[in-house]
Amino acid sequence: MTTPDPHPARDHRTLTGLKDAREAIDQVIATATRELAIFDDRLELRGYESPARIEALRQLLLAGRMHRIRIALHEPEGLVRAQPRLIALLREFPSAIEIHRTVGEALNARDPFVIADDHSAWHLLHQDHPRSVVALHSPPDVHGLVHRFGEIWELTEPAVSATTLGL
Repeated sequence: MTTPDPHPARDHRTLTGLKDAREAIDQVIATATRELAIFDDRLELRGYESPARIEALRQLLLAGRMHRIRIALHEPEGLVRAQPRLIALLREFPSAIEIHRTVGEALNARDPFVIADDHSAWHLLHQDHPRSVVALHSPPDVHGLVHRFGEIWELTEPAVSATTLGL
């Protein structure tokens, strides 16, 4: 069995297509050791319906009792219909996954992103354009997004729970 590299190389790239973005999100998820923070409008087109993606999220949560996934969405109403695997994961780990709806000023945010811990992220520069960036194992490149997610999260309210899925 190989030991993970305690200091993996930094990787920062600009991406131009949806396929590359989905692969980058998978790479970011794979770097997570304790927490994922996801901000998006509806999670459409980002690959969260993929069995492999859901399994990666499941493995993160199984790896530790304190592991968490926080998701802030502008429009969570379609999750039950469009993301049944994610909803099943929420039911499996009800205390480890939070799905919130943005309110107030947070509704102006138009740049979806995924953050792993405080060191890796994928960031779509604007939801209407395909250009995105990925930064792996690069805390300086991710610091601003970590702060931004905190600000967005402050302007959210619970939207979907494991027990009450009637949005």
